[in-house]
Amino acid sequence: MGLFDKFKKKKNSDSADNSKMISEIFSTICKGKENLAAEIAECTNSPEEYAVKHKSQFEERGISPDETDADTLMWIGCVDILINNSYADELDFSCELEDFVYSIGKLDPVTAENIILDENEFSSDADITLWLDELDQKLKARNLCIGGIDIDSDSYVVFLTDIPTLEKLKDMANSIGHKIDYAKNL
Repeated sequence: MGLFDKFKKKKNSDSADNSKMISEIFSTICKGKENLAAEIAECTNSPEEYAVKHKSQFEERGISPDETDADTLMWIGCVDILINNSYADELDFSCELEDFVYSIGKLDPVTAENIILDENEFSSDADITLWLDELDQKLKARNLCIGGIDIDSDSYVVFLTDIPTLEKLKDMANSIGHKIDYAKNL
């Protein structure tokens, strides 16, 4: 089974019920920013149409809109909305420290919170899970953390949020069969 084969199969899910929850989850992550909320609504209200409109984006992930269930189209579509608007980024599990610091540092919420990242603050011979843990330790005093959105791959979709919000997001995602957690735990 290939990396994204899960997405190629239609599955039975109540996408109408999940639509509202997915919209709420991703609107929470982007703090209700109006232009993103509108795009999230477009994606969750008409996932098949949205996927066709953004076909190349889905094809890059190996996802065919006509062979994929609406729930997956909404989840992946909303992930890409966050990434395309600098509210999240996708990091490979084997990324280098320089790429990690750059990617996290360019997220809009990180710059808005005036969080300065320096490669020297991280263990240079470690990996992404340890860097995420080290960053969470640094952010804990500010009640912030790095959340992660599971997309069933070996990459990490990361975003900045406050700790209480992450706990709510975890519960919301779990209620519809998805996973959001501290990024270091994915």
